[in-house]
Amino acid sequence: MILFYSAVFAGGLRVPAEWEPHEATWMQWPGIYEADMQQAFADIVEVVRAYEPVHIIAGSRPEKDQAQRFLKKQQVPLSNITWHVRPTNNAWLRDNGPVYVTDGRDTRILNFRFDGWGGNFGADVEYKEDNLIPPYIGQYLGMEVEDRSNYILEKGNLEFNGRGTLLINWDCQDDRNPGMTRAGHEALLKEAFGVTRIIWAYGHHPDDGTTGHIDGTARFIDEDTVVIADAGDETDTDLMADCKDAGLEVILYPGDPNWLVGNGFVAAMGDGSAHDKILKSMVETFFPGRDVHMIDARSISESGGGIHCVTNDQPKM
Repeated sequence: MILFYSAVFAGGLRVPAEWEPHEATWMQWPGIYEADMQQAFADIVEVVRAYEPVHIIAGSRPEKDQAQRFLKKQQVPLSNITWHVRPTNNAWLRDNGPVYVTDGRDTRILNFRFDGWGGNFGADVEYKEDNLIPPYIGQYLGMEVEDRSNYILEKGNLEFNGRGTLLINWDCQDDRNPGMTRAGHEALLKEAFGVTRIIWAYGHHPDDGTTGHIDGTARFIDEDTVVIADAGDETDTDLMADCKDAGLEVILYPGDPNWLVGNGFVAAMGDGSAHDKILKSMVETFFPGRDVHMIDARSISESGGGIHCVTNDQPKM
């Protein structure tokens, strides 16, 4: 049974940082319309399953069978993978999936509304089934689910340091929830996540259908350090300044920081070129003690996202 929980936890509320221990990572297998990403998905699954359990949601039983055949063909072991058959509309579970909050004793899922990225990838993009995934995961895990469907929010636009600071892009939130003031957004976000400080990024590339998701621009690598994508003349210098004013160290990264940090590993964005070696060396300094795997994720980036966008980490509590 799913419980829709509205009471405030007795302790301090927070969203765990991604580098904290995971229980598992969840993914939605790309169906026929996103089949170009299947090889990259197989490469991601091969890495993640070696370090932590992977849950894969397939849209139908035939899609599950196809996915298993594909992974076997790519010589990806099927051990440490749990399969779920549940209708879905897309493969971007970061955005339609759950957000986990905890007070240190109890953990629950926040179920925000997903609207297919505001229709920015086309008005015919379906998302009804995607909206049902967080309650499904909550039911599977026996976890309380809080209905937050009065607010549209994609997890790809949330970057937490686990200790009260949130990075988020204004353009995206303003696009999804038009008419709200910044104060209104901040009151809702602080109450939902227990954060005390919000740093806003402004602006986005006109071709970015996510309207500027923060996970393609800025990522925490520890509580006090932010990595920001070095985009040359388009580097977000205002965000750099705001982060420094907040007392955070800022490091520029000459690549796409849309990586997944997990139990002993990092799955990072690569393109199969020699530049991957440079990026790998940098990421290894960001996350010492973790194995860094550069994955050729061009098919995912060409579809509008990255490795972080197609994974959804479940914190271990």
